[in-house]
Amino acid sequence: MISFDPNDTNIVLSPLADPVASAIFANVEVAGLATESLIRATLKTDNNSNLLGKVVRVTPQSSHMLPQIRGCRVDVEVETDANERVLFEIQMDSDSHIMQRDLFSASHIFTGTSSKGDTSAQMAAKMPQVIYLNILGYNIRKDNTDMVQPFKILYTKAPQRIAVHNFGGYNIQLPRVLEMKPDFTDSLYCWCYTLYNAHTKGKTIQEVISVTPALQTYAEQDIGYQQFCEQYQLVAASPEARHNYVQWCISLMREEGMKEAIREEGREEVRQEAEEKRIEGLLTIARKMKAAGRPIEEIVEFTGVSATDI
Repeated sequence: MISFDPNDTNIVLSPLADPVASAIFANVEVAGLATESLIRATLKTDNNSNLLGKVVRVTPQSSHMLPQIRGCRVDVEVETDANERVLFEIQMDSDSHIMQRDLFSASHIFTGTSSKGDTSAQMAAKMPQVIYLNILGYNIRKDNTDMVQPFKILYTKAPQRIAVHNFGGYNIQLPRVLEMKPDFTDSLYCWCYTLYNAHTKGKTIQEVISVTPALQTYAEQDIGYQQFCEQYQLVAASPEARHNYVQWCISLMREEGMKEAIREEGREEVRQEAEEKRIEGLLTIARKMKAAGRPIEEIVEFTGVSATDI
């Protein structure tokens, strides 16, 4: 049993950890402005996209205490004539199937809007526009170094244009922010700089901002970013949130320990296989030397194989 003092200030909560992000984006009252700021900052990087309405609902998934299941996901509903739904997910570990998961979850949203007996035209009219924001702690693309990687269903022959407006999204590669020229006039850069530096350097949001005057200026101008910072501070001071974070970290450590044990077992199997091949090779040489009539002593000296084995 691991004891934990929730008042221990030496433990800094990462804003990208599942239970922390879920608590920060708990509902529209405490995170409506923050989600709207983050979404608009992302869509601003793409000339073909714009959030048309106001955020009316923010719903995080239940926090997963087992980190390997999935990262934090937040559903955001926007009140607009375009019937927009934005889902953003924070995924820190490499996941080669995240795009497939986006498509799969979108299919359930689409089917959920249809009623029995609807015509194809009625089904199409009810389908919402689903936008995914995947905030990634890794680089999902190696062939393009831009931090934001939009994806859409396109006509690929010239002139390229969007074929279906109902599904699309953005992969935000957080590590790329370290490679960019600092630009604190760009909203998304400020968001990503704050999140990734707090996460990788083990600092609170307030500590990151306090050493970056440009972020202080941005916080004064963007009430959504300001709401996020204030909500993080409330979550970080909550004994319950701190307890959940530590329990999540313990689960993460256990998972990493299990992975390392599997990796070590694999390395040992490789070593054993290599040794068996080495010995078999020496035995083959010894057999050939013996068949050629070479003296046993010479074979032993050359191969290291014992006289008994020879």
